Amino acid sequence: TFHFADGLKQYLSAAINGATLVHPEIFAGSAGKIGAHGGVQWAVAWTADADGFLSSYCNTIPTPDGGTHEAGLRSALVKGVKDHAERVGQAKRASVIGADDVMTGAACMVSVFIREPEFQGQTKDRLATAEATRIVENAIRDPFDHWLAGNPMQANKLLEFVVERADERIRRRQEKEISRKTAV
Repeated sequence: TFHFADGLKQYLSAAINGATLVHPEIFAGSAGKIGAHGGVQWAVAWTADADGFLSSYCNTIPTPDGGTHEAGLRSALVKGVKDHAERVGQAKRASVIGADDVMTGAACMVSVFIREPEFQGQTKDRLATAEATRIVENAIRDPFDHWLAGNPMQANKLLEFVVERADERIRRRQEKEISRKTAV
């Protein structure tokens, strides 16, 4: 076994050791009573030079296929980035941002504690408890908004990084459309 005294933040820091971060600070926190129904812990950092990953847990059980708690994390991060863009007058540029753009390069860990979780399949690889989406999104949304507002330089770097990912995705899609039309 292994132990990280500072929880998921320290665990994520060890997992991304050596990666170039979009911003130097890891967004981490917890809400609710850990180990009790509705408790959530998270840690998120955006890496500039590596693919991201998402490690999720339900009641300390790894959920490698994700599930509803990951959907809550994605939703909170996307809404937070879009709200920040609106606050700084970049709403038009941010209108093209999707969950994939925000999650590209994001190294994330989320752990939720809920009573009587429902899983898909017998291997417990995917959390299916619908309530977990709401619990995680509500737990992360306000702290993420405060973190972005309290770190405007880092928030703007993150916004620029995410918008660049969205622009790249759109450009690739347009190139694919053009090559498909040209072939026809």
